Amino acid sequence: MKKTNSLEDFIANKSSFSRKTSIMEARRKKDESDVKQEDVEGLSAEENGSEGKWAVEPPTDDDLLKGIDRETLTKNKKRILLRMKANKPFFVEGRAGWGKTSIITKLAHQCKRTVITVYLDKIPPEDLGGTPVPFKSKKGGDYVKTLMPGWAVIMYDNPDTDYLLFFDEMNQADPQVMNALMPIVLKNVICGVQFKNFIVGGAGNLEDENQGGVNQLSKPLRSRFGGIIKWEDGDWASSFDFLHKKWDAKLGRKFVDRIQDNCECFDNPRDIDNHIIDTIANIKAGKEDADIFDASDWLDQLNDLAKEDLSHTQEHNLEELADYIYNYVNGNEDEDDDRTGSSKDINMVDEKVIAFIKKIMTRGWVEDPHSPQKKYGVSRENLKGIAEELLPNGELVEIILDKLEAEGAKFKYETNAEWKKANPKLLDPDAED
Repeated sequence: MKKTNSLEDFIANKSSFSRKTSIMEARRKKDESDVKQEDVEGLSAEENGSEGKWAVEPPTDDDLLKGIDRETLTKNKKRILLRMKANKPFFVEGRAGWGKTSIITKLAHQCKRTVITVYLDKIPPEDLGGTPVPFKSKKGGDYVKTLMPGWAVIMYDNPDTDYLLFFDEMNQADPQVMNALMPIVLKNVICGVQFKNFIVGGAGNLEDENQGGVNQLSKPLRSRFGGIIKWEDGDWASSFDFLHKKWDAKLGRKFVDRIQDNCECFDNPRDIDNHIIDTIANIKAGKEDADIFDASDWLDQLNDLAKEDLSHTQEHNLEELADYIYNYVNGNEDEDDDRTGSSKDINMVDEKVIAFIKKIMTRGWVEDPHSPQKKYGVSRENLKGIAEELLPNGELVEIILDKLEAEGAKFKYETNAEWKKANPKLLDPDAED
């Protein structure tokens, strides 16, 4: 006798999902009109009928062709990559706004994995463990089927595809949702079915950011992740990889580059994306009037978003950026480029300044000229901010660093964490005295 609770029965039963845009409905369309599976995949959380609870994103041809770019591997990326290459689960904890999800997704795509993202702050337990549905057998007896979630059906239908099953906002999940996670994270089991084609990843914010909204992971979950990865802030390059992908086609790479040149004036990439770039995109799309904002309005907006304790050089850079944005939204950006182009000329920089920058990058510390006994740690991570005190703008700093590295100069320390570990007597330039 055929089993009445087989997975095939669950999937075939037309009462499992009622929404027209659900994955189950798409599978029925596939049977009727030969819709390809890839037409079902790749739907955003707003388009797949899940009401924003999960999304599917396969790698693009560009991701597969380029693969891993070793030159852009930061410490954050390397930690994730080690887990992915070993087919091990991972959990990342870090401050909001630093693009953890987008960076992890991009890296998974480069590792030829399709990413299924499940937003744990939006789902009930049955969206993980399955939905119990009562049925009657042919003889009239009652029984219950557990219907597999739509995102899990995708993985079941594609056993030869490698997936990253990524649980976002993981430490904001309700305790019952945490319990439903256990068999998935610990054993790769969903609705009693053992899966062999996915690894689990998770991300969450720091406890002090969510005013009690963050829950501690249970001990079994923590142990399964093999140590929580602490995401390091300041990974602007990786974050702007995502912003370039999102905005270059709409606004031009030149514009996004100009924002990136001044990124360290702000707290995090999310603020830049949501409150600067998105506003400008709306103006360019005609949703707002460009001529009602003058340069001073843009400077006020930038100052509202800027981090505290800007250097004099950074304040000047924000003034230039406000002028640039004003000209950009009014179609005069080329004139602005001509006005500021001379500040990028490396030939105008005193050779002694360039030699000094090389000296502090290769030895890893800089001396306080007023108190020589005070030595401050320097790495690639914070050198730009220090060098900006000597030069007109951050873009010129990058040009000089590129020149020095091309000539063979190397940073003694890549990150602040490295000099703090190697020489704890060095002082932090960003710390208050």
